[in-house]
Amino acid sequence: MVERIVDNKPELTSNLISADNCLDILTEKEQQELYVNSNKIEFEPGETIIKKGFVASNVLYLERGLAKLDISSANFHSTVNLIAPKSFVGIICTFASHNFDFSAIAIEKTTIISFEMTLFEKFVHQNGEFACRLIRHMSGLTNVLVHRASRLAQKNIDGALSIILIEFSIIYKNDSFAIPLNRKELAQLIGYSKESVINTLSKFNKEGIISVHEKKITILDKNKLSQIAEVG
Repeated sequence: MVERIVDNKPELTSNLISADNCLDILTEKEQQELYVNSNKIEFEPGETIIKKGFVASNVLYLERGLAKLDISSANFHSTVNLIAPKSFVGIICTFASHNFDFSAIAIEKTTIISFEMTLFEKFVHQNGEFACRLIRHMSGLTNVLVHRASRLAQKNIDGALSIILIEFSIIYKNDSFAIPLNRKELAQLIGYSKESVINTLSKFNKEGIISVHEKKITILDKNKLSQIAEVG
């Protein structure tokens, strides 16, 4: 039996109903049934967790690690979100379509717990509070994604990169961290070119806002970085 998860994850918005908030409201019997029928899967950095087009037959929960959600077409590729620990992976689309229309990639060593979709659907029917929390969770995620995309689209490279660096500091609970993305992947995350990202990191480093050593970033002046994120 998979042990029940009780840790609290760092949230990027205080108003969001977390995945754990949803799971916590299940009755003891429902929790036991859910975890007895779950599977744990380990992914190495770069491995695909979800492949676009695959059948959405399970609800995935990221227990440990970090992943990114990618949307792509013939001429377009974009990373639309980072998935931090204690989060569902792509749950907004899971109940909306029989097939995933995105891909999810592990960007560090990641542990996924796979729950049976049929059990989630069963609990939605029999546990009204669980259904309510799940709806609020998915609505909150949609709101966060829309506002995040809109905010990044309105920012210049300085502002967009500052937002992402602050996000990483929240995810890792530390102002010093190793970004688990190369410069090209980081550029895809904020919608700018690789060269723009490299130049801006160098500028922030020279100005003493951050310290950069390969993938390791240390935020030296968080107030300044927050100001740039706000007005950039």
